[in-house]
Amino acid sequence: MKLRITDKDLAELTVEQKQNLCDLWLPQAYDVAVANVCVDAAEEKYNQITFVIGGLNITKRNDIILYDMKFLPDNLFTMPAENNSQSDTDTDTEHPDDSLNDDFAEDFSIDEDFSFELQRPESFNKEDCLPLLDIGQMIDILERKNFGDCEFSLSVAFDDKTFDMGKNASLTEMYSGDSNNCELCDILWHSLKAVL
Repeated sequence: MKLRITDKDLAELTVEQKQNLCDLWLPQAYDVAVANVCVDAAEEKYNQITFVIGGLNITKRNDIILYDMKFLPDNLFTMPAENNSQSDTDTDTEHPDDSLNDDFAEDFSIDEDFSFELQRPESFNKEDCLPLLDIGQMIDILERKNFGDCEFSLSVAFDDKTFDMGKNASLTEMYSGDSNNCELCDILWHSLKAVL
């Protein structure tokens, strides 16, 4: 069973649809996303990096920074001690990036052996990323958009009861008779593209 969309699915979107998807996406920890990263500024070449979100930060300008879980320190996921004083927690919340900046300042030094090859970034701006949505996230977006203008419906029958969700129309014409073999993820993706 296909659980989430792929890079190929994202490639089908127009620039406007990609922007709309980014605007509708509410990133959370453990979401899978694709970031466009410039690898050659002179020739304007970009690569896509797939990563798992390990943390989020909202800047003063309301930009959302997504941190790659691969680069987060292991001690970040431990529970803080309950007996910390209030003054310690106040200083941590005022400038959450200070500890990260101190670590980077110590590690960075210019030497003759410096490599100019692209190193994988540890964080990305949300506007440079697109989510690889799973089934639940697509249903959530469709619900928030009131199922938009698409003809989305989901019907499940148990014994003598039927549970319906969405508009009462079928998507069978979209798949020309192969509707019995369609993945739920693909049906939701086609519905979501109609909303975008």
